[in-house]
Amino acid sequence: MRYEVIFPILGFEDEKYYELGQIDEVFYKLKGKNIEFTLINPFILRNDYDFSINDDFAKKMKLNKENVFVLNILTINEPFLNSTVNFAAPVVFNTKDKFLSQIVLDKYNYSLARPLKDFIGEKNEA
Repeated sequence: MRYEVIFPILGFEDEKYYELGQIDEVFYKLKGKNIEFTLINPFILRNDYDFSINDDFAKKMKLNKENVFVLNILTINEPFLNSTVNFAAPVVFNTKDKFLSQIVLDKYNYSLARPLKDFIGEKNEA
């Protein structure tokens, strides 16, 4: 699905549209004209991931509880469990109007690069 950028992904201000593709229930691909990101569903990794969106952001994105979808940028590393998730700047989607924006959660204590192994490694070794 094609999404129009309302607030850009930091460092990629020239990208005006992205194509979002689902790999499975956890992973997604976000492809722009000049860049491609791997995204991950943060709520599968952690049940404590929670933040509020300010009214101005929500209004410009035309968000409501029925049309909001959140994913986080995943930086792939070797081994895979050393890949890191950016919890501090999620990508927020309006699934009805096909808008996307990155939001920086500066008043929350989320990491820019938290390893997957912090959430997956020990749980899968049993």
